[in-house]
Amino acid sequence: MNAFVRKYLAFAALGARQARAEPFELAGRAVFFLMILFVFSGVYRGVAAAGGSIGQSPDSVLWYIAITEWVVFSAPIVMIQMEEDIRRGDVAYQIARPASWLGARFAHGLGTLAVRAPAMLVVAFASAWLFAGAPEKPAALAVGVAFGFIAAAVMTLFHVGIGVFAFWLGDIAPAYWIWQKLLFVLGGMLVPLRFYPDAFVFVAKLTPFPSLLAGPASLATSAPLMSAGALLLTLVLWTAIAGVVARVVFGRAVKQLQLNGG
Repeated sequence: MNAFVRKYLAFAALGARQARAEPFELAGRAVFFLMILFVFSGVYRGVAAAGGSIGQSPDSVLWYIAITEWVVFSAPIVMIQMEEDIRRGDVAYQIARPASWLGARFAHGLGTLAVRAPAMLVVAFASAWLFAGAPEKPAALAVGVAFGFIAAAVMTLFHVGIGVFAFWLGDIAPAYWIWQKLLFVLGGMLVPLRFYPDAFVFVAKLTPFPSLLAGPASLATSAPLMSAGALLLTLVLWTAIAGVVARVVFGRAVKQLQLNGG
């Protein structure tokens, strides 16, 4: 293993250790996760009981929500630490290290994800099984989970890209708020995209959000939004785009720092 790989594995290991050292944070996420599924199990069962058409069984929709929420709860919000690095001025010496600051933050996030995702997946499965019973298609669920891990990693990369904008925004919260709301609507976080008009779904597919949430979750249920092959290609495309944008924006920020004397 060469030195390039070892240094980023060290950052990933650090992220994993820090995640394991915060059991109460994981417990809080688990309780909130359980509450969300409990509420929406009642909502969708109520809609079905009232004669409303939701296109799928309430149990299938609940498994869908379990996957989307699992991805969201698993992806670390790395932009918060990036904002702190920039605000305190720590980034000025961190970028002088032989490891890329962006790469280090991404690797650290993946380490956190490696600990958080399996734990939250157990919570997702237990909660969905409790409120909706056994999954209708276990094999499809396994495929959806595999893509969910990939989507959570890609989402972490997008979080890194958002964090770079802290060089100009200072407070990254508004940018993350916009991202989160777009993820909520265009990603089909709590309402499957197939419930929306075709025109809305077409527009949503032009963004990364469906591939991060609705794509994996729909593969896990009985109504896939896109095929596994199409989803994989889409995730690869958005990974490339997110990586290029983050590097370009960061390059401009570094130039600005150098012009201002660090």
